[in-house]
Amino acid sequence: MAVEWKRLEKLKYEETLAEDLYDPLSLKILLPKGTKMTKAQVNVIKDNGIFWIPLEVHKDDLRPTRRLFDEAETDLTARGFDTAIQVEIYRDFIGTFENILKDLNAKKPALSVFYQILNILIDEVSSNQTFVINFFRRYQNGYPYKHGINTAILSLMVGVALSMSRQNLFLLAQSAILHDIGYVFTDTPDYVDIGKLPEREKVIQHISKLREILYSSNFIDNPEVLVAILDHHEKYDGSGVPLGKAKDEISLYAKIIQIADAYDSLISTTSEALKMSPYQAIKWIIARTGKDYDPQIMNNFLRVTGIYPTGTRVKLSNGKSGIVLRSSKSGLLIPVVVVDDNLIDLSKDKNIWIETVIY
Repeated sequence: MAVEWKRLEKLKYEETLAEDLYDPLSLKILLPKGTKMTKAQVNVIKDNGIFWIPLEVHKDDLRPTRRLFDEAETDLTARGFDTAIQVEIYRDFIGTFENILKDLNAKKPALSVFYQILNILIDEVSSNQTFVINFFRRYQNGYPYKHGINTAILSLMVGVALSMSRQNLFLLAQSAILHDIGYVFTDTPDYVDIGKLPEREKVIQHISKLREILYSSNFIDNPEVLVAILDHHEKYDGSGVPLGKAKDEISLYAKIIQIADAYDSLISTTSEALKMSPYQAIKWIIARTGKDYDPQIMNNFLRVTGIYPTGTRVKLSNGKSGIVLRSSKSGLLIPVVVVDDNLIDLSKDKNIWIETVIY
């Protein structure tokens, strides 16, 4: 038995939940694994703003969906698998970004260096036929700066998936890398933003500080970038801050950044109490899609990550355990898995499938 994620409108009665379904707000179990879908159950799901459902499916029922971009993650670099952005370049980016923000605080913004980082990021992401998500979760120093770089990388991957022009990718990268710098200049530089608003006043303070810095320094003068940065805490249903924008009122760049921001925060935060596995993070975001996040943007985000993102620990139907390296090109549910240092492409080996997620 395998797992298939379906949009709510495509769900059929009598289908069975493959995993516990959680309430988006309380994170308590809404419907337990094994629940048969009825009209009443569907109404409960709809009333709680959930749009993606994990359902049991026999392996013979699985069909390839849309063409995907591949991905991988740095937990596997030690095992000899390449990453899109090498460790040395990544560390240089973080150190350089930290220096740029120090110059910005001193009202001496280093624009040429900043633009150079953005162009290198765009070149690295755009030129790779295989997307590799390398967030270096073991790299613990400089979390606020690392988070900006990570969010920019993820956002660019989505931008490429959307076939954005280079100019649009440049604006998206600017918005993403700077989206949380307000925290760097407040008294809570290590504040963890995981896609929700646990302390509304602190979030608004960070947005206000960010606006003050950008306007006073003339560091960013493009209105699309400024709007995207200020919009990144808005929510699809209109319950966000600072203006309560909803749906198409929210900048496209901001919609992308919101999901990339949440995903990276959840998997790479320095807080062990909050840190999730890549698979848990995807489930967390999916549960809030349609409420916090734009469903169409989430669909494109899944083209980058797949349902089983890089680093997910899985048990296969042959009894062996492995780590997801990347998606195959055959569907959201059919990744390439590393087992005993060997690659198993589940899209090619039809006799093996993911039986359960370990972590």
